[in-house]
Amino acid sequence: MLSYILAVVVLTAIPGPGLLTIFGIGSAFGYRAGISFTAGVYFGANITAIIVFSGFSSLLMEFPTLRNALFFMSLMYFTYFAARIGFAGSELGIISKSTPGCRSGTILMLVNPKAYMTMSALYLGFPLHSFNPVNEAIIKMIIANIIWIPGHLLWLYAGVRVNDLNLSLKTKRAINIILAITILAIIFSSGVFQMLNSTVTRL
Repeated sequence: MLSYILAVVVLTAIPGPGLLTIFGIGSAFGYRAGISFTAGVYFGANITAIIVFSGFSSLLMEFPTLRNALFFMSLMYFTYFAARIGFAGSELGIISKSTPGCRSGTILMLVNPKAYMTMSALYLGFPLHSFNPVNEAIIKMIIANIIWIPGHLLWLYAGVRVNDLNLSLKTKRAINIILAITILAIIFSSGVFQMLNSTVTRL
């Protein structure tokens, strides 16, 4: 149980596309929009967890064409988000004609390959042998949610606070570019690793 809790803490602390986008939206729009988007990420994370634990994601990965199509869609969606952050210029955060909300956060998590890898590690690893599968899933989700809520809000707080600092235009531009590149690097490497892992599993 303790090893599972530590794993959730570590994986929540390590920035992925969802957390980095929360940071960017907090920087650009502040707490109100950030909380709405964070709620969507949080909701999407739980849906992803249910998909993984039910085994539905593993079933989808058995079809190479579908797997590749889903990865392509994920890459395009995150490229769009990364571009909005990277081209925000001297304005720290994200370009947007409308404020990203709960729906955007949910979609972002549902197409995030890293989210499925993370959930697989958490829910398929660290077995709780004293519980049946259903109770184990419920307990793991409760523990994860207890950690996720303050963890996601801390990233939102960091984004809002960074924007309050008196940073130079050059520094803001550099932060945006770094965020965008990091999001793309994580999503691409996660998708490729997931594909390779599925291929090895079938061999």
